[in-house]
Amino acid sequence: MVKIKKKIYSILIMVAVVLAIVTGFSGCKNNKTKHYNIVLIVIDTLRSDHLPFYGYIKNTAPFLMEMSKKSIVFKNAFSASSWTSPATASIFTSMYPFQHGVHMGLLAIKNAQKIDPNIIINKIPEEITTITEVLKENGYNTFGVADNLNIDSRQGFTQGFDKFETFQYEEAPNVNKTIKKWKKEILEKGKYFLYIHYMDPHAPYHPREPWYIPFKEKRKHRISAYDSEINFVDQHIKELYDLFKWEKNTLIIITSDHGEGLWDHGYMAHGKTLYREEIQVPLLIYLPGGTKPLNIKQNVSTIDILPTVRDIIGLSKSKFDEGISLVPLIEKYPEKLKERTLFSHLKKKINKTVEWRSTIYKNWHFIKKVDAFEKLFMLLFDKKEENNLIQNKKKIGIMLKKRFEKFVRFCKKFKVENKKIKLDKDQTKKLKTLGYVD
Repeated sequence: MVKIKKKIYSILIMVAVVLAIVTGFSGCKNNKTKHYNIVLIVIDTLRSDHLPFYGYIKNTAPFLMEMSKKSIVFKNAFSASSWTSPATASIFTSMYPFQHGVHMGLLAIKNAQKIDPNIIINKIPEEITTITEVLKENGYNTFGVADNLNIDSRQGFTQGFDKFETFQYEEAPNVNKTIKKWKKEILEKGKYFLYIHYMDPHAPYHPREPWYIPFKEKRKHRISAYDSEINFVDQHIKELYDLFKWEKNTLIIITSDHGEGLWDHGYMAHGKTLYREEIQVPLLIYLPGGTKPLNIKQNVSTIDILPTVRDIIGLSKSKFDEGISLVPLIEKYPEKLKERTLFSHLKKKINKTVEWRSTIYKNWHFIKKVDAFEKLFMLLFDKKEENNLIQNKKKIGIMLKKRFEKFVRFCKKFKVENKKIKLDKDQTKKLKTLGYVD
């Protein structure tokens, strides 16, 4: 009898071990929080299709290419907007712009030729709990460096951070210099969350040696300079990765706030449209210690980052997260996300209000410029979105249009919070260089 009991006990232990392996890192299946460090890197203005592990012909990111071989890469990740303030607010809050209310950042001063002391920008409502606050409440020390003036305290992005610095495109070396100064504090205080917002692929593109290839033709020159900026920032990510030894006990998420128009639809820069080149972004997740490479083709959104972090480290779900955990996809249960609809939104008020709406469902991308036009594209077979099928597939266009309208009508929304700011001449001059002021 004793031998039988021992045998049963041994079997139970084996079953428990197997279950532990199967459940992996999923927070839904493990009530204990993980003590991983978390690094969220946002590379401003980075199109996914200009990265080698997304099929680009140039090796613009050799370090990230190597990381992709031990990470999960989401091949079809879309931003919630096509410019920094609303897009990054959506990453921080797991909500769409029409929910958190951040529409106007420093783009609000576009066309302003003189300094306006009454510039109005939007702020993340204080009642929304950001990714930083979630982690702070769960024992993380929180640090952030943003090289984009749109990401600062005036717009609510510093909520929950122990330490935060905002620069005006002072480039990757200065971002890294700041983080290296904090190294001792970051490493000695226990588990940490580090948010890094690099600006380098953003216009004006600098021809970075040795990666820049000169061209006389204007478009080719700018694209070559843009690509060299990606190489430049890739090198600086590697510097911090090696310095902090992130390969060990760190969850790393690398993405972008939005893409970049390189004259694909006649537009330069971003915040102009919701075509694919402006909203499709990279999304790479490196699990602590690395994993077998996994490429996931299903459509996902940057609003999924917060709930995915919750799940991976073992925190419970939040009813306020509009995004969902991507752990089921990582654990290869894609049927749970099959029927999902994603949205993007762009709203600007310069001389008049201009609004764009985007709905993505399976292989369809519906785009509406309010009071102007509607377009419908197939994501898989029309990667450059050149063949508008709205006339041939009217029913699909109507369905996707109604999905956006219905979602906006019934989703949870927060009251828009405005903030008055005053810019000095130096700030205005810098913003003009970045394209925020004409």
